[in-house]
Amino acid sequence: MSRLLTATLLATVSPLALSTPFDTCPSKAYLFQSKPVQVHSVNLVTGLTALITNDVGLSNDGINAVGFDNGTGDGEGFEHKYIYGFEKSRKKVVRLDKDFNADVIEVTGLPNFSFYVGDVYDRYYYLYGPGTGFYKIDLTPLDTDPDATLEAETISTNAPLGITDFAFHPGNNKLYAVKNTNGKLFEIDTDTGAATVIGNTGKTGIFGAGYFDVNGYFYISRNSNGDIFRINLSDTDNINSQNVEAEPFADGPNSNQNDGARCEDAPVIDEDSTIDFGDAPDSYKTLLDSNGPRHQTGTGHYLGLVAPDSEGDGLISPLDDNKAGVEDEDGVGFVTALEAGTTAIISVQASATGYLSAWLDWNQDGDFEDAGEKIINDSVLSSGTNTLSVAVPADAAVGSTYSRFRFSEQAGLDYFGGATSGEVEDHPVTVVKTGTTLVHYPSERGYATLAFEDNWPKEGDYDMNDVVLRFRITETLDEDNQATRILITGYLAAYGAGYHNGFAMRLPGLNYVDINNAQTTMKYNGVVQESNGLESDATEAIFIISDDLKQKVPAECNYYRTAQYCQEAISFEFEIDIYTNEGVNTYGLMDMPYDPFIFATPGPYVRDGLWYNPGRGLEIHLADQAPTEKFDTYWYGWWSDTGNPGESRYFKTSGNLPWALLINDTWKWPQEHVDLISAYPEFAGYAETSGLNNTSWYLDEKATTGTVFEPEE
Repeated sequence: MSRLLTATLLATVSPLALSTPFDTCPSKAYLFQSKPVQVHSVNLVTGLTALITNDVGLSNDGINAVGFDNGTGDGEGFEHKYIYGFEKSRKKVVRLDKDFNADVIEVTGLPNFSFYVGDVYDRYYYLYGPGTGFYKIDLTPLDTDPDATLEAETISTNAPLGITDFAFHPGNNKLYAVKNTNGKLFEIDTDTGAATVIGNTGKTGIFGAGYFDVNGYFYISRNSNGDIFRINLSDTDNINSQNVEAEPFADGPNSNQNDGARCEDAPVIDEDSTIDFGDAPDSYKTLLDSNGPRHQTGTGHYLGLVAPDSEGDGLISPLDDNKAGVEDEDGVGFVTALEAGTTAIISVQASATGYLSAWLDWNQDGDFEDAGEKIINDSVLSSGTNTLSVAVPADAAVGSTYSRFRFSEQAGLDYFGGATSGEVEDHPVTVVKTGTTLVHYPSERGYATLAFEDNWPKEGDYDMNDVVLRFRITETLDEDNQATRILITGYLAAYGAGYHNGFAMRLPGLNYVDINNAQTTMKYNGVVQESNGLESDATEAIFIISDDLKQKVPAECNYYRTAQYCQEAISFEFEIDIYTNEGVNTYGLMDMPYDPFIFATPGPYVRDGLWYNPGRGLEIHLADQAPTEKFDTYWYGWWSDTGNPGESRYFKTSGNLPWALLINDTWKWPQEHVDLISAYPEFAGYAETSGLNNTSWYLDEKATTGTVFEPEE
């Protein structure tokens, strides 16, 4: 075929026939502005805007009334993902493809009016002309004939609402709009055009762009300043005047002309999230559903030396920002303690010049809403280390609470809402009485690692990953150096055991009667438990954190975070907040980390080679740590154990190999069925010399390649 003939044939093909629909249902919204048309992508979560194109292929003075066609309501018709709009100067309907090329569609039956309100649903394009009429256009003829002339059907010639956009709810297929002058939310019947007032959003202005997400949240963007507000219409059975208040959600672009389109079936965050969230309990507004704080990453503005990683939502217990990804919560340090009635010094590391705001829950009521809880207000930080002072109220509640720090190029951030740059760091903190001292193990924010081989008194496969926990301890000492409070927090990092094991912490030097039982509490994943864990039938102060850790791990994989293919998230976090009785002498208390140990779960526990279930009587402690009063001494010296109480020798083999390890840092444990010495060859010399040689055996660079568990980022 000649080139001339080919060109002639292509010239006869409709541009609509050559256009390409969108491949997916995008999470971003599309904003149409100015003349000639500019199309921007908008991340509704943070407000970040990017110019996609300023050339849609038409010479025009603007496209309005835009809507995203996501196919039929039953999920079919994915090949029809286009954006439809109304070209203002020609007063023509246009269709935009995935490359934002616009082509005119001929439509009959519309009045001579420049429409600026529109949306698409179930293959119909709806146009609303305030004071002119309400119309719908069937788009399906274009499926078989790209050059088809479409016919507009009149729904109503009465269109009284002063609105500048509306959008379809994905849950009930109804249209919603906010009236500009009074902020009232209307539900519009697409069969009759009748509009029903739902309630007042509390916001006014020209809302030129409206969007829905798949969960039923309605977003409106105000032209004058670009503010994006969110209205919770997720419960379609309970949409009423009490729940339609529009909350500030993010800062978008301002424009005199503003219209938006979005695929309402898409979540607002896709799998490739580039957003940093907080990780305090959700009572502080942390999750996206609560309009929690979030920042666009990759902008060069962050706290600390490590740039923040991204999450798909806020992280609440048992997860936090460090457990779920890169350990990037390194920007804020409390140089001095938060002593009630004094001034505390805080050190903040910033990557660039920007604004810092911070909040602290002084009264421990689970929010940052009270007077005086905004402790830093748009303080300008320079790149590097910045030192700030904070006045601690004299009536601040003593104990554990939370703080939130937000750093950005933007000023005026609240403790919730989106930001186009920066980072949020949430930090648990402790408020203490004046004259009190805090002592931390292994550090204020670091974790020590406990690893157990649960085959004692047999050596077993010695992969030292049957139970792996990370924990930290904070002691509160009064002016006489008496420990008045002990806070132990930690989480189950791995569980490779086939058996059932419990985990406990003994405080050698303290007894049951020394503990303030009423004031002491225990939490699982941030929730206070009925029991504080204090073992009631023991003389010693022993806290049973869990009597069956196997019940705390997901059932999907038998080798929870020990086989490389078992990458489940952290599922069990604990906290014990221990108070001693007034006047108790704690000078005899063993130094931190006290005596952590595992024991056989009573009942379901089965151990190879044992002819009965020893239950609580079978304990495994760190090397040379004497067991508790509950221990069954019958097991000394069996099989591989060479324990001898007379020599103060406990839980060691003849080669000095222990059944429990304590590393004062985070540590990568061996994969399932990989011997510890194969994974870390220098450990043999460390054990043989009782810890005198090879003291750095546990470092990452000492591990044999491919033998340790590597969590996926």
